Amino acid sequence: MPSKQKSSDPIEHLIGGAVSGLCACVFVQPLDLLKTRLQQQQQAHLAFIKQGSQAGLTIAPLESTIWRTVFGIIKEGSVLSLWRGTVPTVVRNVPGAAMYFTVLNEARTLLAKRKINGLERTETMSSSSALPKLSNTENLIAGGASRAAIGFVMMPATVIKVRYESNLYNYNSMSGAFSSIFRNEGIRGLWAGFGATAMRDAPLAGLYVLFYEQSKSHLSALRATSAYFDVSTPTIHMVSGIAAGFLSTTLTHPFDMLKTRMQLKPAEYKNVFQGARKVLLEEGAIGFLDGIFVRTIRKSIHSAISWTVYEEVVRWQRARKADHLL
Repeated sequence: MPSKQKSSDPIEHLIGGAVSGLCACVFVQPLDLLKTRLQQQQQAHLAFIKQGSQAGLTIAPLESTIWRTVFGIIKEGSVLSLWRGTVPTVVRNVPGAAMYFTVLNEARTLLAKRKINGLERTETMSSSSALPKLSNTENLIAGGASRAAIGFVMMPATVIKVRYESNLYNYNSMSGAFSSIFRNEGIRGLWAGFGATAMRDAPLAGLYVLFYEQSKSHLSALRATSAYFDVSTPTIHMVSGIAAGFLSTTLTHPFDMLKTRMQLKPAEYKNVFQGARKVLLEEGAIGFLDGIFVRTIRKSIHSAISWTVYEEVVRWQRARKADHLL
């Protein structure tokens, strides 16, 4: 007989996702801002070279480095300028993370129940995880579908966030940014880049959940069998988050690069396929890796923080409820 599945309260995952989203986005916002600026400045550099050659100019501006960009941002105001765009990031990430983890848990729970009814699984909840235990294919599908659905709902906040981080737009408030986009670009402007975002986020989330659960499984097995690998559960979550973030981000980066350009310059990058062709013709295949270094570091750190905090918050809530029942 299969064992009874542990009860899962959606509120636990909603709170865990919100707390993890807040911690992660505040911590890594400078890296997010830096990634956007580097991609934007790369475009400005290429445009100068193209226009300069036509006008007979031979000296192009220096290409921006990470440190030059960081110091340039600080000169705009202060060190706090590195957190420009934090408010729209929080507005987007906190409810987005809360909804994502809740929807992901519900999707995975439904898949786990299907397996229980089919008598194909005897264990549905890993002792080291806040999520049901599924197969690789189920993790891929649940992660991808959940992220695509939440990404569509949160797309207007994503567009405002990216433009806030860029210095191409001078928005004074989120309501002003919303009004400006709606007035100048219509309702479609609020979903600019959604195609590239979905093509990035669905595989990214699916691959992430797959890699994360695989890493956790292997590390937990190693801890159980090796006397030299005695680490805590949060450490396993953090290491698994870093590894999964690095692998999934690297594989899906070209779509993130296209998404950013479509949101910053919708007139030049009208859709995914036209944008990809433009990048390939003007920059070659290497253009698809624009900003990958900063984004990979940012995503790995973000993933490690968000998933570790999420899992621990859910585990803490369950432990507190269990104590109250005693």
